[in-house]
Amino acid sequence: SWNLGEFVTTYDISTMVTSDKPVVAERAVYFTYSGAIPGGHDSIGVITPADTWYLAEGCTAGGFDTWVLVQNPNDEPANVVLTFMTDQGEVAGPTKTLAPNSRFSWNLGEFVTTYDISTMVTSDKPVVAERAVYFTYSGAIPGGHDSVGVPNMLGW
Repeated sequence: SWNLGEFVTTYDISTMVTSDKPVVAERAVYFTYSGAIPGGHDSIGVITPADTWYLAEGCTAGGFDTWVLVQNPNDEPANVVLTFMTDQGEVAGPTKTLAPNSRFSWNLGEFVTTYDISTMVTSDKPVVAERAVYFTYSGAIPGGHDSVGVPNMLGW
């Protein structure tokens, strides 16, 4: 295990793990949400980047904060587009050109407020996408959960 805070301090960090033998990689985040009780969440790594990712769950209402995090592991820029599926239908999200070998995080509450949101991430270069949700349960207990997306490897 490595504490990435010993190497870099930023809100936008992702890690590429390489090895000469097969390994399993995961990422754990520990936090204090709203200055209260500490929490944490964890996600597995992915095998390969893709040009389309589906993130099935999220919420931006009722005290929930949902973030979409995208890593560009390429040596050239990637043009990324977020599209939201909500209880009111499809909503166009932000677009951004991610610098080579970088990561960017979007707070979805800046674009739409709903209890029902999922996200499709598309890019002109293969990227990696995940979704993090933070909340205060019953107005008192902070928490969070995270998941990588499902890549479109079948050309849907």
